[in-house]
Amino acid sequence: MPDVRATSRKLVWTAACLTMLPLCSVWAPVQAAPTTSINCQIRVTANKEAVRLEAVASTQKPASGRYQFRILKESVSGTSQNVQSGSFDLQADRESVLTTVILDGSALGHYQAKLTVDSDIGNTSCVSP
Repeated sequence: MPDVRATSRKLVWTAACLTMLPLCSVWAPVQAAPTTSINCQIRVTANKEAVRLEAVASTQKPASGRYQFRILKESVSGTSQNVQSGSFDLQADRESVLTTVILDGSALGHYQAKLTVDSDIGNTSCVSP
């Protein structure tokens, strides 16, 4: 003869699981498929005479595209705007300097730079400072 209590517990457990399923699916951690993205960085090297800005890009797999590097400098020596752009081909797992801009030393703390990178695997931008 079947155990009525055991059967009842199984039915209650099954009903509870089915009721909670929508919540469980919302709360469950989701692991996204690994994505390959393009990264950018503006490297700054400065001394009394000059501020060197390097527009750098890297990625985990080969990529190609275009970049734009905008710099605005306002200091005691004057105001300047510089825009450089071009195309690039990146190799996997290697950094590449896309372009370099050198400003006078008074620019330190008085400039804004933005690098925008558009590629066949994604887009990104970064700023300095």
